[in-house]
Amino acid sequence: MSIETYSLQEHVMVTEAETRYGEFLVNARDTTYLLSNIMQWPTKDCDIFIRFLSQMKKYHTMCLMSLVRHHRIQAKMNLRYFLESTVHAAFALVHVDTTIYFDDLANGKKHDAKKASITAYKWLEAEFPVHSNEIKRVKDLINEQTAHANVLNSGHNFKFVAGERPEIHTSYFDFDDDYLAKVDLWECAQCGLLASDLILAVRQRFGGFFSSRHSDRLPSLIAANAELFDVLEQERRMPDNE
Repeated sequence: MSIETYSLQEHVMVTEAETRYGEFLVNARDTTYLLSNIMQWPTKDCDIFIRFLSQMKKYHTMCLMSLVRHHRIQAKMNLRYFLESTVHAAFALVHVDTTIYFDDLANGKKHDAKKASITAYKWLEAEFPVHSNEIKRVKDLINEQTAHANVLNSGHNFKFVAGERPEIHTSYFDFDDDYLAKVDLWECAQCGLLASDLILAVRQRFGGFFSSRHSDRLPSLIAANAELFDVLEQERRMPDNE
């Protein structure tokens, strides 16, 4: 099958996603829309923050797009990158000194990405421990289950059918699993809401930008996400999902 055909199939998946997944799609989509419009205008020189905010916006949207196009592992890796960008964005909104991220050629220093990450994560853990713990929990789960090659993940697009005429199926798209898709869409939204709450909390304490009117939707999106979790719990207890 050609990549053009794959692209056409993915387009159909995206346009039909709301019909298929309902409020789970709506909650995730509205969350990524909020993230993309959270800042109205900066109030201080925060170039690094805006750089990481752009990565947050892009990779949360890519996570959502990957999920509705049936590419779960890609979605999880995008989600991890989104969370990493969130930590750096929060840190950089407060610490506007760019030397931790850029080479200082005058002094012969070299950029150390690992050192910058350690610094940002330690700061977040000290200043916003609740957000820090939740980000760590989700990242650890992704690292354990989907970020690296794992034979269990092959079950998403590999199937062997035994019998007189055995068949092997290897699909470009993940096999249909509406319940798992809803769980992943819920998580995509939940992480986006966590990140939005963190960035707005940092902004409230330290300043840095005028928030847009779209941020006013955060409480209602959080409430909707909590209701969807209850729906998932009810569906999980049904016989088909046991």
